[in-house]
Amino acid sequence: PHSDTDTLAFPWVWVNVLAHLSTQLSAQNQDLIEKNLTLQEHLRQAQPGFPSSSDTAQLASELHQELANCLQDLQAVCSIVTQRAQGHDPNLSLLLGIHSSQHPGTPLDLQKPDVIRRKLEEVQQLRHDIEDLRTTMSDRYAQDMGENCVTQ
Repeated sequence: PHSDTDTLAFPWVWVNVLAHLSTQLSAQNQDLIEKNLTLQEHLRQAQPGFPSSSDTAQLASELHQELANCLQDLQAVCSIVTQRAQGHDPNLSLLLGIHSSQHPGTPLDLQKPDVIRRKLEEVQQLRHDIEDLRTTMSDRYAQDMGENCVTQ
């Protein structure tokens, strides 16, 4: 048996977790992008006309893979919180962190505009999903508050 306060607090805990993760991921992403740009600029200044070193290319590839993994995890968390906010049981695979292989182990070419564009679209979709989740949570909270007022 759960109290009314538990019912109201549970989804908001997930919203706070999601907001914190989103902020943290955004800050880390910005920091890594700035470091990557700084490294690229140093390479250009040191060796004009030469392609970037294999070490830098490897690091950029690892960076992209980590960001892709973070994106996938944040999408899963967003989905779980949305399911809970709508009163549904969460997808257990997502809850346990079991992912289908959307991002195969092969590294993507970060120099191709279509690859970058596709990743940008995924991030933009995630931002839209987070906004939808906020709306759902606000609606649910308003509904719960309305029901609380009626019962009191």
